[in-house]
Amino acid sequence: MAARKYLILATICGLLVSVLAQEDWAAQLRDEMDPARIEKFLRILTEKPHMAGTQGGYELAEYVRRTWENQGLDSAHIDPYDVLLSYPDPDKPSYVALLDGSGNEIFRCSAGEPQLDVDPPFNMSGVVPPFGAYSPSGVVERDLVYVNYARTEDFNTLKDEGISVEGKIAIARYGKGARGRKLRRAQDRGAVGMIVYSDPKEVVGTGRGSDRMYPYGWYAPGTAVQRGHFLYGVGEGEPLTPGYPATDYAYRIDQSDSDQLPTIPVHVIGYNDAKELLRHMGGPLVPSSWKGWEGLLDIDYRLGPEMEGPASKVRLDVNVQTEVRTIHNVVGIIRGREEPDRYVILGNHRDAWTFGAVDPNSGTACLLEITRALGEMMRRGWRPRRTLMFVSWDAEEHGMHGSYEWIEEFGKIMSDRAVAYLNVDNAVRDDYTLRARATPSLKPLLKEAAKMVPWPTADDGDTLYEVWSKRSPETNATDSPPKIDLPAGASDYVPFVKRLGVPILDIAMVHRYIITYPNFPLYHTAYETFHLQKTYIDPEFKFHRLMSQLWGELALSLAESWILPIDASEYAGTVQGMYDWLVDGYGTKFEESAISLDALQSAVANFSQAAVMFEEELSSLENNTDPLVARMYNDQLMQMEQAFINPQGILYQKFSRHTILSSGLWNTETFPALGDAVRRMGSDWTDPGKEDKLKELKQELSIITFFIQSAANSLAKPATPV
Repeated sequence: MAARKYLILATICGLLVSVLAQEDWAAQLRDEMDPARIEKFLRILTEKPHMAGTQGGYELAEYVRRTWENQGLDSAHIDPYDVLLSYPDPDKPSYVALLDGSGNEIFRCSAGEPQLDVDPPFNMSGVVPPFGAYSPSGVVERDLVYVNYARTEDFNTLKDEGISVEGKIAIARYGKGARGRKLRRAQDRGAVGMIVYSDPKEVVGTGRGSDRMYPYGWYAPGTAVQRGHFLYGVGEGEPLTPGYPATDYAYRIDQSDSDQLPTIPVHVIGYNDAKELLRHMGGPLVPSSWKGWEGLLDIDYRLGPEMEGPASKVRLDVNVQTEVRTIHNVVGIIRGREEPDRYVILGNHRDAWTFGAVDPNSGTACLLEITRALGEMMRRGWRPRRTLMFVSWDAEEHGMHGSYEWIEEFGKIMSDRAVAYLNVDNAVRDDYTLRARATPSLKPLLKEAAKMVPWPTADDGDTLYEVWSKRSPETNATDSPPKIDLPAGASDYVPFVKRLGVPILDIAMVHRYIITYPNFPLYHTAYETFHLQKTYIDPEFKFHRLMSQLWGELALSLAESWILPIDASEYAGTVQGMYDWLVDGYGTKFEESAISLDALQSAVANFSQAAVMFEEELSSLENNTDPLVARMYNDQLMQMEQAFINPQGILYQKFSRHTILSSGLWNTETFPALGDAVRRMGSDWTDPGKEDKLKELKQELSIITFFIQSAANSLAKPATPV
């Protein structure tokens, strides 16, 4: 009897110890993160180039898989896909040249960035020369027109000046939009080719970094060239298998039938070479807002198409190949103990145009440190409530092919089982503040997690949240929370949220000049090296540690919590804000056109009320330990996001299906498809010639009303039939 009592007491004590230990796992994970190990990971990851579809890319995929196996994850495997990729012709370098009146070359752009003597050194021999991925090959000799950022408004300004790009070569500067859209706009207006360059205004700044160009700082020298793809992508995934995974048995359309692939050649250059082109351009002076940094280039920016001096024409000679090659996603899994069929997914792409010391492998190094730390915790007896899944994506740089193809293959499973997707692309661009994107329901979770992460520099603040709020406030109020954007841009979270309706977070440490440098000055250049990261960005890797701690904190919160930390009221507030923006900006137009917004207003109110009532129900569950009850409410929280998914896609973007969080064709702060329909109406909604556009507007108003009401219904009491 005494022995039995002792056994029972020991069992109870053991359970108590286990519970106490479980509560402390998050603190253990934060403490386990080691900057030295992260530095070691990054050094290995950036030893040589590893572009998608190359031997270096495959070798790095195998390194990640073996590392996860050795760290003790339950499994690690590779998911391959056969996708259309693009590479420069190794035997015929692309170039831009200036020709005189007799057709003789008087200038030719550089073939690539020169090797630099830095410590630790890097080997340029395996780096591909600058090129525009997916450009068709071709040679054109024409006049040159400066098109600023190649936005729609830029082409409209040229039209007002009486200047056309038809039959001309357009030259544009990077920034203010995607490469593919720049090229498509020029192509649609009759241009026969395009040159894109990095203006020093975007990669140096007006005087700020003139004496700190790489290798003496992180700013771009005139020889640095940004690589990138020029697909006209609106969410199709890999160009030849739109909507379906690029498996070995997949049917592939002809390249000529793919709307994503450009039809005119494009080449990319640095600002040293751009100077030689721009200084020979004639024509009117550009508007003041179109000027880059005249001081560094010592030129007058002119529109063209006339040429001055000995120059007569520009030759654009592009030699780029496309071919189907195999890419390799690496998937690691830690199986959940109670809910193994619920997945919390952490993802980062692995491929890079060159060495990728910032984009993406600062994120890969953090991911490998998180899995190492979690492996150590598993050896001490820990296992998450829900399954943790880790994915190292391939071919993100070519158009997010790895994540899109994976979602196209496993989308049904992810729709049913994925709790959230946590994305980190380039984890540490600098050490100033956090830049965050999130679905509305995960914003409160991110703020709470940031409060748990210590800030590495004591003089700036105690926690990440404190410094983040101070340096990136949402408003000008003294106690303003930090700014968190809605999902936008292009990284591997896009197919999760826009195709499936899986909540996402995307985080990065960035610089204070995020508007001037949307990415960072040496983005996608050959100088994105380990030396850059070690010498100028995060020498002690303490901000890599901070990002690992934050990413791990978020993952554990989602994997371990009894009730998922998904906030319905925050979502309702975002939807209300979109409705208010629509009414404030266009309410009068709707009234004048006899289009009622009452149904939309009612749906928005219903969603807000349903969110409040749902959270009141959750608050009554504090003492309820029935796992089936928790599962029931958690399923509703997961279904809320999916309720916004339109299986037919949004207006003119059939592969973007999220009616709230898909990007519109125009930038608006309201519902994307409805906002686009509003913009198409222009200023005069009574014009009889706009009858078709008015029908489109009414249809989109009906659609968004339906999906907001569907989200409200998803939060109704489970026992209550809708």
